[in-house]
Amino acid sequence: MRIPAKRALALPVAALSAVALAGFAAGTADADVVSGSVTLTVDASFLAGLAQHGIGFLPSNYTALSYSDGAAKVTYPLSAGTAEVTTFSGTAPAPGGIFGFDIKSLKLVDLQSLIFDLGDSQFDGQGSASVGEVPLFDITGTTFGAVSGTSETYSGSELTLDPAGAAYLNSALGTSAFVAGANVGSFTASWTS
Repeated sequence: MRIPAKRALALPVAALSAVALAGFAAGTADADVVSGSVTLTVDASFLAGLAQHGIGFLPSNYTALSYSDGAAKVTYPLSAGTAEVTTFSGTAPAPGGIFGFDIKSLKLVDLQSLIFDLGDSQFDGQGSASVGEVPLFDITGTTFGAVSGTSETYSGSELTLDPAGAAYLNSALGTSAFVAGANVGSFTASWTS
């Protein structure tokens, strides 16, 4: 039996396409975050505005802290989670924290756990168990995600104060200094899976 040329060519192309699609699907399955970091760049103007209200913040369990070009940069390690750029889903907890204080109201807030939430494009904080997870910052502006082998990166040119985060911080510190949507700085995360 003789197979027409079109059909003879179509069968191998279909088979190769099926193999390529199966390989792509297998390569995009959620993988665990093995190692990496998340860096919050906080504009000095945001910090200065808070300082005028008597508010300050101290990071804890960070891997790097620096100040240059009018911004403070704090980097936290990542060693767990399921953040996946190809599906824009998952989270990666950072084992660091942020301690805030208001010298006027004499109130404190201790965010003992920080979470990079790729699915919601947010950076969350968690205080006591009764408070739970609170979206602190929205990762906005020009966002960019990339994958190269097992390495992934995600960044946002702007980091803005989430309405729930502003309300939580205002309540916890007894102030009205936190305004939803205020530009805080920028965000970058990179990790391997």
